Amino acid sequence: MFEQKRSRKKSIQPFSGEDNTQDFFKKVRQSFLRGLAILIPALITIWVLQFLFSAIDGIASPFYRYIGLDIPALGFITAIIIIFLVGYFSRNLVVKFTIHVMERIFLNIPLAKSVYSGARELINAFSPEQKGRTFQEVCMIEYPRKGTYSIGFVTNEMSFRESETRTRSLTNVYIPLPPNPTTGMLTLVPTEDVIPLNISVEQGMKLILSAGIVSPEDFGRSVETD
Repeated sequence: MFEQKRSRKKSIQPFSGEDNTQDFFKKVRQSFLRGLAILIPALITIWVLQFLFSAIDGIASPFYRYIGLDIPALGFITAIIIIFLVGYFSRNLVVKFTIHVMERIFLNIPLAKSVYSGARELINAFSPEQKGRTFQEVCMIEYPRKGTYSIGFVTNEMSFRESETRTRSLTNVYIPLPPNPTTGMLTLVPTEDVIPLNISVEQGMKLILSAGIVSPEDFGRSVETD
């Protein structure tokens, strides 16, 4: 009887404040990371929309004040209407011609030419309506050094002529840099060294823009099926 009581006393674990502290900081860290995963994409989207709306509002608001209309948020509403109308009528022949004329004007201005053409090609690369392999495949390459990998997007393939009798297949891989995906670097990688991934472009962008915080559940090499 006495031995049973003594064994029970030994089995009682003392209160550990250190374990509770570790659990507390673990929960704080998890909550903080979840908050970042939610806020980072939202803040980037808000920043882009704010820049776009401010640009249109900066043109529309002075015009409204000039004609005597001083209504709060009128420039913001105008920006939304313009964006919607441009997207809605973009397939119309007259609108297409007008956009084509505006593009020709931009492309004939030396400084605006490089900025506009680069931005247009990059935005078109993410458009689901674009045909071909442009930004339609996420891949992983060994960069910037051996044993370290980076996530990128396949943009094209081309042949490099090493000699008169030998050519080498290269894959163009664009690696975006967070938080702005329009800035990045182009790498030419031997096709056999490119690892295709089984995630979509949207999942790849979330992974990059969140600095790895938002990661796909299923992450691995893409298996091609016949």
